[in-house]
Amino acid sequence: MPAFETRNGQMWMGANTSAALLAARLDKIAVAGSDSHTISGAGRTYTEVPGARTAEEFFAGLRAGKGRIRGEHGSYSKLTADVFHIVKALFLDKPWALVFSPLVLLVPCATLGHWINEIRFCRKWSLMVENGRNRSDTFWGMDSTLGATSAG
Repeated sequence: MPAFETRNGQMWMGANTSAALLAARLDKIAVAGSDSHTISGAGRTYTEVPGARTAEEFFAGLRAGKGRIRGEHGSYSKLTADVFHIVKALFLDKPWALVFSPLVLLVPCATLGHWINEIRFCRKWSLMVENGRNRSDTFWGMDSTLGATSAG
């Protein structure tokens, strides 16, 4: 099914908005998902097809344009909380890992760095899409004429 995830429950709202704009531009079906790795976020972001009672009805509804995107966008605090929940589960499951517990103090810094990088990535690629540049123009920062001049 030609669909784009236009709302990811762990992603920045700007990334989700950019995905929705691209999906509309390319005439793709919009879907959503929580992308949670902890129970606290599961099911908080989802795709709904009103009236669908079976998987077949759900997919038919998506194809017919009846899908509705529902739920939360991501945030730095939500991501950081999920990482802390994962670390807690690790410590409960593998007590020997407690020797690394001082590193837990670095979690907010690591998730902040990741969050900022995601925003930068989204802004860069959204701008390229809006300006009509395609991947071959920018792959690894190479000019698309490189192959032509090298081959000649």
